[in-house]
Amino acid sequence: MTTFRRRRRIWRRPGATLWGAVATASLLTVTACSVVSSGAGEDKGSAPGKRSTVVTGAMGPVNKVDAPTEAFTPPTFKHILIMPCGSVGQGCVNEAAEEKKVAESLGWTADVIDGKMDPTVWNQTVKQAVASGVDGIIAVSADPNLYAEAMQSVASKSVPFVVTQQSPGNKDVKGVDTYVAPDPKVGGADVAEWINADSGGRAHVLLLSAPGFASGQQRSAAISENLHSDCKDCVVYTADITAATMGTSLAPLVTSQLQQHPDIDYVWGTDDCCVSFIQQGIGQAGKTGSVKLMSMSGFPQQMAQLKTGDMAFELASPTPYAAWLAVDSLARLMAGKPTEKFWVLPQRIWTEASIGDAPADAFKTGWDVEFDYRSMFHKLWGRKQ
Repeated sequence: MTTFRRRRRIWRRPGATLWGAVATASLLTVTACSVVSSGAGEDKGSAPGKRSTVVTGAMGPVNKVDAPTEAFTPPTFKHILIMPCGSVGQGCVNEAAEEKKVAESLGWTADVIDGKMDPTVWNQTVKQAVASGVDGIIAVSADPNLYAEAMQSVASKSVPFVVTQQSPGNKDVKGVDTYVAPDPKVGGADVAEWINADSGGRAHVLLLSAPGFASGQQRSAAISENLHSDCKDCVVYTADITAATMGTSLAPLVTSQLQQHPDIDYVWGTDDCCVSFIQQGIGQAGKTGSVKLMSMSGFPQQMAQLKTGDMAFELASPTPYAAWLAVDSLARLMAGKPTEKFWVLPQRIWTEASIGDAPADAFKTGWDVEFDYRSMFHKLWGRKQ
């Protein structure tokens, strides 16, 4: 078994739990129209079609989380908006459903409105909610920078606002009180570490990214940067996904990239909502079984596909935990209590080498942290389960 250990960790806040890794060397990065040598004839690590035995530090259980510690009494009889990015994003839908359930358990009214993967809809939905006098808003993977007009209303009326699955940036619009998300730079470093080890330092990678989803773009950039610093014989190709039309445009895009660059043997799919379309594109290019597909979220379908070999790698995020932490943060904001600006979610890598260790629930509801956070929140809220 190959073990590839990380050298140091990254975090944003002193005293918090650490997650992530950084690597070091050089890489050839090419655009979608470039032609490069594939390094044929040299031995690679775990070739496509062969079972990976790579183990990295990001593959262990997550039994500690960054979480609030101050007890308080959540307010009751609140009316909130929960806006998932869009129904095509199953992670957004699942998280919003969990948030609604938790919010209603606190005596709140929670309206869930589909964002339809459209910033115009996001803007209209948030503006209308603010105008109606809503008490608080949770936006799920809907980058507030893409609906700046609505965020002006949020900020001017001091409406408590939590965004999940989007990490903060230096030039973010005003109005966001709390971010709940993985650190994309840490996740990108973890992905690059595994690719480097799994390929024996000779991966040819297609990185897909979706403009408008800043965290996903930052994660893809971090993968590229870390491979650049640590994988002298790796090659990276990049292509952008149009999220609103992925149902018709993504598979042909993947097919085209694989035909233009037949040396590609790893594909990073940016999010599990894209996986089925990427698999169609891989199949249409005649590359099924010869390309390792990687993605992020930890959906049940993709966790199961690690067992069958249809997926090679999953960077899983704890969607249920994110929902509880988002509701807790919103409750504190509405109660006038302090909360963190950025709660960093842990992630865990799953591959065909480790998927046998996954609990049964991972194949029903997706991966979640190995920690009883529900009891923790109930205790903080002074409530019985």
